[in-house]
Amino acid sequence: MHKKKLELKKITKKDLESIIKWRNNPNIMRYNTQFFLLNMEYQSKWFEKINKKNSNQKMFIFKYGKSNVGVGGLINIDKQNKSADIAIIIGETKIHGHGIGTKILQMLVEYGFKKMKLHRIGADVFEYNHISLRLFEKLNFEREGFLEDCLWRYGRWWGIYKYSIIN
Repeated sequence: MHKKKLELKKITKKDLESIIKWRNNPNIMRYNTQFFLLNMEYQSKWFEKINKKNSNQKMFIFKYGKSNVGVGGLINIDKQNKSADIAIIIGETKIHGHGIGTKILQMLVEYGFKKMKLHRIGADVFEYNHISLRLFEKLNFEREGFLEDCLWRYGRWWGIYKYSIIN
């Protein structure tokens, strides 16, 4: 267990600059569907969207001790079918490989199943993102399928693995 406290906190406007920094980091951006650099205008519109009452996203800032270390949550929420997809970015790369992502993913799954009463949580993982592939499998997400050649990166086509976990 980690000595520092790990928490999921509500995102505030003050957090947007950190989120932009993380999401524009080339070492992080390569694992996300985003294909352009973000600015404050774009991020502010996203912030407004996630804070609407009928938003289909429940997003959090990840706090480790006193520091914000990432962002993520449940997206594409379908209340009728009790399902959502999970999105996670550990923005502070110095803590990569220390089990923080595993713990955050566990917390998000627990939040989705217990607080939101979801039945299914899905995830899309790029085929070259070996760390995330191992992470989702370690946490008992089942590989459901593979979407061939649907992502253009680094001068070639890549696939996306579809994962899910059922409550």
